[in-house]
Amino acid sequence: MTSQTSRPETSATMKIATLLSTLFPRYFGALGARAFLQPRPNTSRQQWSEAFDGFTRSTLCIQGHQVPLWVKGSGPTVLLVHGWERDHFAMGGFVSPLLEANFQVAALDLPGHGEADGKQAPLPLLARSIAEVAATLTQPCTVIAHSIGAAMTALAAEDFGLTPHSVVLISAPRGAEDYALAQAKRQGLGRRAIQHMIVQIAEALGEPLERYRVDNALTSMTAPILLVHAEDDAIVPLSDARDNLHAPTARPLWLPVGGHNRILADQQMIAGVLGWINSHNLQSAE
Repeated sequence: MTSQTSRPETSATMKIATLLSTLFPRYFGALGARAFLQPRPNTSRQQWSEAFDGFTRSTLCIQGHQVPLWVKGSGPTVLLVHGWERDHFAMGGFVSPLLEANFQVAALDLPGHGEADGKQAPLPLLARSIAEVAATLTQPCTVIAHSIGAAMTALAAEDFGLTPHSVVLISAPRGAEDYALAQAKRQGLGRRAIQHMIVQIAEALGEPLERYRVDNALTSMTAPILLVHAEDDAIVPLSDARDNLHAPTARPLWLPVGGHNRILADQQMIAGVLGWINSHNLQSAE
């Protein structure tokens, strides 16, 4: 009942936002750019608030930013990377299954997120943080990453020397521009406001958003890649995942339902990911 009554309100809000952004495109474009570069505090419910109890916490300094890291267990290492406006707790559903399967589990909060410092979260800094955190862990390291965290894992391999043993990318966009456009549409921004937003983001990054293409980065990755995606993802369409699947080492795991964030709680998905990781660890041991 709540979802049904909220839809007209949401639709009306979107229409108002679209009208205002049409009248004041530069101003609303700036708001859209800020939303892409500066994550809001995570207000989502911490479904796995106790998942990281007993982990050892340390802090890395990456380009002047304090990035927290949690580690527990022994065996092959799996690094968990959260998505936009989330934190390490969002990946908590993987923790117990991985520890029970004798993996070492590591997780970080990306700059501008969770317990990391800073308010800005430019894409290169996120990618560099993933690469530098992975470099401190027992190698080879498997990475399980979600959403923008998945996109920046691809960039970390392309530009910052990340050499993972294998990679699981969940709800990964085809590129940063696709994600920015989806974010703008959810905010109700009109066409001209979106154009201003893209320009301002490119100015802040010092290069066009087209530069950050996940599908291109994955084609040069030699590590095995598992692409996980829900067919009902309203933020990143399945077509993005299919484009990412063109990478020669990529394999798909499509789910009929799960959305963009709910998928992280899907026990069938977690079991499928764990089975895939185990199979590649067994192959490398032979």
